[in-house]
Formats: sequence, structure tokens, C-alpha cells
Amino acid sequence: MAARGQDMGLVAGMDDRIDRQQAKSQWYVAHCKRLKGRQTAAALLEQLKLMVYLPEVRRRLAGHVRPAPFFPGYVFVRANLSEVALSRINAIPGILRLVAFGEAPQPLPAKVVEEIRWRVDDLNAHGGLMPPSFQIGDTLRLTGGPFQGLDAVFLGPLKPSERVQVLIEFLGSLRKLELPVDQVERARDQPAPRRERRTRGRGRPIRLNVES
Repeated sequence: MAARGQDMGLVAGMDDRIDRQQAKSQWYVAHCKRLKGRQTAAALLEQLKLMVYLPEVRRRLAGHVRPAPFFPGYVFVRANLSEVALSRINAIPGILRLVAFGEAPQPLPAKVVEEIRWRVDDLNAHGGLMPPSFQIGDTLRLTGGPFQGLDAVFLGPLKPSERVQVLIEFLGSLRKLELPVDQVERARDQPAPRRERRTRGRGRPIRLNVES
């Protein structure tokens, strides 16, 4: 049995039989091979009937918004190691080992897993992750569209989160643009577009032609 929570993470194995065993089982973190998280989670469920959790968050990858692992290379698994031998878990295809301190696997408190699920839920409810993380006022370089190559000032993200709003200087005026996030990048050692002055001196306001 497999189901998706609001966090888009794979939460599987939550049937009545496993629910009765939860009092004796604990959460562990399984380190798995790169890009093998889903296969590893599925194998833990199908072969050992263990509860698994693979948190995923919306991210823009290769121009498309897709669910991506929140902790690449790791899967949460709930097990009673007195009933399921550690060697059987480590033998699952894709698993490297359970995360341990010393020789013994380190259990993870259930409240920590619930906190992770809550945070991932919240991230996805607000549109997911917007790589890279820009701060308002950062200088960006436009990498696509008709204004490609120009510098811009980051004004903030938009909903949906794969779009951003920036300010550019074009033909002597300041213009606001809305662009896909994959058409901007952080400008390295580049000056920001010229900011408008608010007064002419002595508090006299000036007007600028700002186009939306």
C-alpha cells in the first residue's frame, strides 16, 4: 500500500498490520545510492513490508517543476531491528547502510520525522523551492528572453514560484518584468542597475518614467 501525503513525499506501508507494530519500531535514516531513493523506498516496502518516508519538494529542474528529494540520497524507514535483521535492510538494492553513530544504527525520534513532514508540507504549500535563493535587491543577469544579457534587480518571487519579478533599466527608463526563474542567474561582481533618486535636493521630488 502506498500513498502520497500533502508533502509529495512517498509515505508507504501504513497499513493496520504495521500500525500495530509501531509501538515497538523506530525510525532510522537509510543512506542510499545517488538517484536511487524511490527504488530503495519501494524495495523496503515490497520486500520487507516496512514503513518508508521519502520527502519530496517541488523544484524547477531542466525548465520543468517536478518533485525532487528534499534529502537526496536518504530515505526514512521505520523498523523493529529485533524482528527485522539489520543485514536484511542493508541487503536491499540501493541501500548503502543505515546511518549510525559508532557500530549501532541511530534511531530518529518520531517527532523529528513529523517536524520534517510539517516543514515539507509548508514548503510545497508555498510553491516549493525556488533555486537559487535570491534576496530582494540582489543583482541578477537575464539569461533568456528579449532582454537576455541585461542586469536586473530582484524584486521578489511570484506565484507560482517558478516566476520572479525584476527591475531593469532599458532605453533610459526603469521597467518591471516578470520572468521564469530559469531565465535569471546571480550576477557575479556586477553593478546593480541605477536606482532612481527620490529628490532633486532640498526635498524636491523628481519623477521617473517607470513602465510595468
